[in-house]
Amino acid sequence: THTRRARASRETPAHSRIPERNDMAPPDAAVAHVSFDAFQTESKANNEENALGALQDPVATSPTTGAPLVPLTGPAAWKPADLLASQNWGRTLSEPQIAELHAALAHAKANGLEWEDVDGLRIPANMTKELFALGPECLPLVTEMAAELEDGTGAVMIRNFPVEDVSEEDVGAMYVGFCTHLGVPRWQSSAGLRSRSRGYGVYLGRVRAEMKGNTPEAGKQSNNYFRLHTDRCDVISLLGIRTASKGGASRVASAATIYNEMLERYPALVPKLFNPVERIWEGKDGKVALPLMDITKEGKFTSQISPSYIECAQLLPGSCPLDADTVEAIDLVEEIGLKHCVEFVMQPGCVYWLNNHQVYHGRTAWADSAEEVAPSFDDASNPAETEKTENMDSAPADGGRLLFRVWLSPYNSRALPDDPAYRYLWGDVAAGAPRGGLEPALATGESSPEVLREAMKSAKHNYYGLYKRRFA
Repeated sequence: THTRRARASRETPAHSRIPERNDMAPPDAAVAHVSFDAFQTESKANNEENALGALQDPVATSPTTGAPLVPLTGPAAWKPADLLASQNWGRTLSEPQIAELHAALAHAKANGLEWEDVDGLRIPANMTKELFALGPECLPLVTEMAAELEDGTGAVMIRNFPVEDVSEEDVGAMYVGFCTHLGVPRWQSSAGLRSRSRGYGVYLGRVRAEMKGNTPEAGKQSNNYFRLHTDRCDVISLLGIRTASKGGASRVASAATIYNEMLERYPALVPKLFNPVERIWEGKDGKVALPLMDITKEGKFTSQISPSYIECAQLLPGSCPLDADTVEAIDLVEEIGLKHCVEFVMQPGCVYWLNNHQVYHGRTAWADSAEEVAPSFDDASNPAETEKTENMDSAPADGGRLLFRVWLSPYNSRALPDDPAYRYLWGDVAAGAPRGGLEPALATGESSPEVLREAMKSAKHNYYGLYKRRFA
């Protein structure tokens, strides 16, 4: 591979930002379009999907699968211009497609849809693709989306999901219903938070600020910065309902591209990411170990990484201390990821789906009023930095930033390494099997969140304090 220059700036390149309006053309019109069809042709020629690069004296292999740690090729290893050029990133639903969504919701309501009250919002409790019956307007779109998520870039966005003049209850039901055509919804989790409003143990979560500051506490969500990470499911989806007054930008980056640059610039650290690393979960012992990155026997990438969950696991009794090189490797994932990420604001009706095995997501901190100061890890004079436990007595007048979230196990998901650690965390590793989410953790026996909360309190834990780099 060619040598790349290190980039000193930690800001997202301006060309990586999504245009705020309908102009989805890449900044450089000469950038080749990476299409699923083109990849399928290449895959057949190479007899593999998301093919491994040519084997040239690999420095290491995956301890789990034996796959050589060499550069990855194919649409999964995208750069920002590739994603911005994709026809599946920034789609617009037609009027007939939107009408079909409303008709499907009416069908579900008339045919046994059940509701569950979660913190003042009714959410669907038994939604299925049979209840939410789609037809010829939307089903071809679903088929193309599913292919792109599994065998393409791993990222799909729709700009205009119907939210205007629709109640939040109906938006949530329509959103979950549409998602059931891509896969089986999974219960969401929040490890130390166990927040029902966030989605713990239900199919529709809400991302919002319940307190202010860098470090979430007492089971509450904060308006803090999130590093690039995955959720514990095959596919995560987020739908914009309300924006923040300032900040709150979303970020997505190709995990395969990050891996490729790590392999080129820091080859000695790459094997650290392929070793099991503990992270918190809700199951037995409160923590579980899994490689942060891996390559399946079929040559596909898989990743499960959450820097905050990893550092929290270090606070639990009996945890395995991380060596300095592993911490450095995790830290570099964010630094390299911000160089190659696409940044955008989730406007109302903007919804994306990401394959967690190959796409990371993160966000910037935000403020829900012009007077409020967003949390910052770099500014010691920032009151949100020093007063990190400020609770919110009431929501902002307009409700503040709000996203809906769904976790999915797709019908066409990849096979994962047939290894005890993968079976333990995922519940199943077979292609297309329902897996991930909260269910496998609960099957091992639920741990108490109080152990983690007390450990965080005793250690005076600060979010991302394990890592030396600071980002905004």
